[in-house]
Amino acid sequence: MKQITKEHIAFTFDPALPPAETITSGETVCFETKDCYDEQIDVDGKDFSLLDMARNNPVTGPLYVEDAAPGDVLKVEILAIEPAQAGVMCVRKGLGVYQVKGCHCRRFPIEDGTILFDQEIKIPIRPMIGVIGTCPKEPQSTQSPGIHGGNLDIKNLGAGSTIYLPVTVPGALLSLGDCHAVQGDGETAICGMEISASVTVRVSVLKDADNLPLPFIETEDTIITTAADASLDIASKKAAQNMHTYLQKAANLTDAQAAMLLSLVGNLRISQVVNPKKGCIMEVPKKYL
Repeated sequence: MKQITKEHIAFTFDPALPPAETITSGETVCFETKDCYDEQIDVDGKDFSLLDMARNNPVTGPLYVEDAAPGDVLKVEILAIEPAQAGVMCVRKGLGVYQVKGCHCRRFPIEDGTILFDQEIKIPIRPMIGVIGTCPKEPQSTQSPGIHGGNLDIKNLGAGSTIYLPVTVPGALLSLGDCHAVQGDGETAICGMEISASVTVRVSVLKDADNLPLPFIETEDTIITTAADASLDIASKKAAQNMHTYLQKAANLTDAQAAMLLSLVGNLRISQVVNPKKGCIMEVPKKYL
């Protein structure tokens, strides 16, 4: 299995970046990632003024996939996420949805699959990828979500899930990072439990998958459509409409049937409200398909 170490990081999805590694379709790769603060919070209570926020949201990569050509779809199966032994958070005034005074950079130990939070609160981990994407034609910040993927912050992107992404440039140039030990829907305080991690994925090129509304996510039990927009209202409608269109094609349903089914079994959720574009998802159990 090939490996990309965390020395190969970037803060943009940029087609000008040289590949850190090259594979053929169907190969497995391990990405070593840094946390979203570039591992700058090395002690509990770190002074925020000492952090360089230009180093926010590093991704590891890019990975060049042979035979991946513009118009194809990249299938990325998340096989395993191995988190570091501590997670970090930084909440501060003016960010997120809460009224927080000052700035608080914290570091929390992770033992036996559990976060040891304050006041003896123990939180089971559910590792996930926050940023994953292929490279668009023009450079795109790792802090923003889009059609290419990017800063999605969807908690379903853990081991056992699969994400489908568009190929826009030769080789796709896949990068990922910003892993979380756990995150609630919305990521409402600006961050999840941010971690460095080793992420193992299997990457395949699909030549005939133009019916997928990208980015598209599949878990063991559900399928998920996504959308991002500065307006949460627009993002929610887009996520739902993407699933509505997909069901008509994939399940041979009429527009009315697809709408009725989604109103009964579809779950429209806010994935994050803190990135430059807010994110929503529409989730449908596979058993109804």
